[in-house]
Order: sequence, then structure tokens, then C-alpha cells
Amino acid sequence: MDARTAILLVEASENSANMYYATQFFAPDAFIYLETADERVVVIGNLEFERARATAKVDRVLPLVQYWKMAQEKYSKMPGTEEVVDILLREFGIDKVIVPPDFNIKFADGIRGYDYQVEVKLEPFFERRQTKNEDEIGKIVDTVKHTELAIETGIDMVRSAKIIADGTLELDGKPLTSEMIRRTMHGILAEADCFATHTVVSSGGQTALPHEEGTGVLHENQPIIIDCSPRSRKNGYYADITRTVLRGTAPISLRRQYEAVLAAQQHGIEMLKPGVNGKDIHAAVAQFLSDKGFKTHVVEGKPQGFFHATGHSIGVEAHERPRLALRDEFIEIGNVVTIEPGLYYMGVGGIRIEDDIHVTDDGPVSLSTIDKTLEL
Repeated sequence: MDARTAILLVEASENSANMYYATQFFAPDAFIYLETADERVVVIGNLEFERARATAKVDRVLPLVQYWKMAQEKYSKMPGTEEVVDILLREFGIDKVIVPPDFNIKFADGIRGYDYQVEVKLEPFFERRQTKNEDEIGKIVDTVKHTELAIETGIDMVRSAKIIADGTLELDGKPLTSEMIRRTMHGILAEADCFATHTVVSSGGQTALPHEEGTGVLHENQPIIIDCSPRSRKNGYYADITRTVLRGTAPISLRRQYEAVLAAQQHGIEMLKPGVNGKDIHAAVAQFLSDKGFKTHVVEGKPQGFFHATGHSIGVEAHERPRLALRDEFIEIGNVVTIEPGLYYMGVGGIRIEDDIHVTDDGPVSLSTIDKTLEL
């Protein structure tokens, strides 16, 4: 990036992963981020100014009111964001700004109207987001720790449940439901200042739909998928872990399905090396499951078998790049990716196992350590 070009973001960091990544500062209202060849600055209102000065990971925090007044004086009107940005860019000697693909069109047109070049850069907007540094790994590990506690508590609820005469599960004299486990998990996460949405606690036939969140009473001898991907409110980083368990005895077909998924996951993990194409890992995992006799096809308009991506990176978003799917995306040292193969069949149910893996110089290292046992 040359001296007259800058990266420009105008967004609330609570809604924008790129803005949070750039500043490491949570704010509910939009503010300005400018990254030049020499420094990174935030321009923000009085309400958040002192907090930003104390916590934002940038070189300088500048008062929005100062630039607002300068814009009002220059244009003799109530200035908008475009006018404030114009004053800022002139001060920094910037002719061209690089913005992300979701940048506000009105702001972009307004900036162009003041004779600046606006270049849209597709994702990954910050390539450096893909490789995590030591600090980021520590944040992910912290979120993983809380996620594992929540999932282990959910599994313990299943393990502790009593099987009553009709085959349903009962805990402390009450029917054990997907909703009960999910509420308990979310409570544990909230105590750790983490939050999760769309947590999966599905059972029986529901597990044949990968992201069915799950409802109702749980039954013996049926698969239960528990998939949780919370974000830490303290550090802004995600974890994403899945386990499949069963209270009782697994049917032979389901046991074979579980063993195949577990082996396929290990196969995928072993392939995680710098320079390897995620597309090739995905193809190898799919072929591995096919060779084990698990066909991927469509029945009555519904996909069966292994029909989703093998994995994705995690960070300040739950799904980042590189992804392990159908496109060419290459593995690098510092990536943290999930490996999450699954098999889903109507009449049998679904199995998915997912772990968060750090790609290091010494090979892949699992950040998640929950035991992988089907039958409880």
C-alpha cells in the first residue's frame, strides 16, 4: 500500500468482523477506521472516545467532534460521514481508499464525489486474519475451554438421565428435552461471558438434518448431536465443536456410521499441512466415507450421506477462510480450522464430530479435547 492509499472502514465493530479485527474494540455504533502505510487510527464520538483510547489496538484515537466541526466550517452545512471523511483524508494526504464489499454505497458514492478513488476489495479483506498469531490462539483456546465445559455438561445430562418405560429420558423427575440441555449450556456460556446462537441439540430423526437445532424429549438408543459455536464477549473470538452421543445401545448401522465419521475426521486432520489445498482435503474425506460404503445421494429430494463442507477456519467469525470445501483455498501455518465430517440418513439419523485444529510447524494440534464416545 503506497503513501497516498489507505484502508477505510465505517461500521459498528459489534456488527463487522473486519472492524473488530482491525481495532480489537467492541462498539455498538459506527465509527471510522483508517489504516495508512504508516499508522492505524480510529475516529470516534465523545461517548466512546475515552474507552477507545484505553482499549482499541490502534496507533491513535482521534475525536470525531474535531473533524465534524472542521467539515461544518468548510461546507457551511450540517456535515455527514462523507464530509468528515473528506477532511480526514485530506489531512492524511490520501487520494485512494480501499473498502470491503459490504461498504455502504451512499458513503462510497459520497467519497467519490469529493474526487477520491474508491476500490472495493473482496474477502478476505484482511488476508492476515487467516493466520492467527499467539495472542489470537490464546483467545480461541479460552473460548474453546468454555465451549467444552458447556458441551460436557450437556453430555453429562444425557449420561445421568434415567431411561423410563416408554424409552424416553428423564432427569430429576422431568422429561429431558433438547430445549433443557440448550438452556443449561447457554447459561454456562453466559457465566463465562460467551454467547451462542443456533446451538444444536437434536435427536433421533432430527439429526438427519445437519443444522436442525432440535426440539422435544430425548429417547434411548437414538443419536443426539450437540453442536455449539459461541463467541466470547471478552475477546471476540469463536470456537466451534460438535459431539454425537447416545444414551443406551447404538444400532449396528449407527455404530458403523459413527466409526466411519470418526476415522474420516482423523484422516482429514492428518492431511492438514502448509500448502495443502482445502479442496483436496474435502475430496479425500468424501472419498474415504464413500470407500467405507457410505453413499452420498438424494432420496425424495433430500440429500443423504456426506453433503456439506469438511471444515472452515474460525476467528472473529464462526466461518472464516480458508474453507475445506469445493474451492481452491490453501492451508497455512497459523490457520485454525474445524474438521467436521458427518453422515446423515433418513431412518437412521445423523452423526457429526467436529474439533478445532491449529496448524503449526510441528503439525496439526487439536485445541478441543472432549472425549469422543458414542454410547453413554
